[in-house]
Amino acid sequence: MLSRVARAAVIAGTLGGCRMSQPHLADPVSARSTEWTSSLARASDEAAEGRYATADKLLADFTVRFAATPEAAESMYWRALYKLDPSNASGASRDAVVLLDGYLASGAAAHRAEAQTLKRVAYALDTRPAAPSIVGPKVDMVKIDDKARDDEVQRLKDELAKAHADLERIKRRLAQPRP
Repeated sequence: MLSRVARAAVIAGTLGGCRMSQPHLADPVSARSTEWTSSLARASDEAAEGRYATADKLLADFTVRFAATPEAAESMYWRALYKLDPSNASGASRDAVVLLDGYLASGAAAHRAEAQTLKRVAYALDTRPAAPSIVGPKVDMVKIDDKARDDEVQRLKDELAKAHADLERIKRRLAQPRP
């Protein structure tokens, strides 16, 4: 008979050998984490190159594949951030608000304060009247100033014409003989 120590060694060796012979199963959490890191890096590169639609698609695809995960919630945050970028022609603050609402509702906490701030910024952008383009502000301001000046000149010309017409009417009235 084998001693207790010998039996334990045989069992440990057998179990160890069995474990070694089993195919290695990938950890789904670490695989998801690796894919998230890769997807976010690629999306960031695309956004940096001005390809916001591609960045958005990469992140949206990740969200579909890994729905209800913390990384999918993070994906909503980054998509909203890219939608608020002024150089994103297809971005809309309303879309960003929807994504930020989803992010905040998910319970994710990594960027909670930032998401709340971005949501307020998105609301402010939606309610603020359109401002002149940031590109070439001097040109846009000159156009605005020219229009304002032209409007003022036209208003003054109209007032002068009205005053001139009143003056002519008064002259004609005074020139009529009195009975």
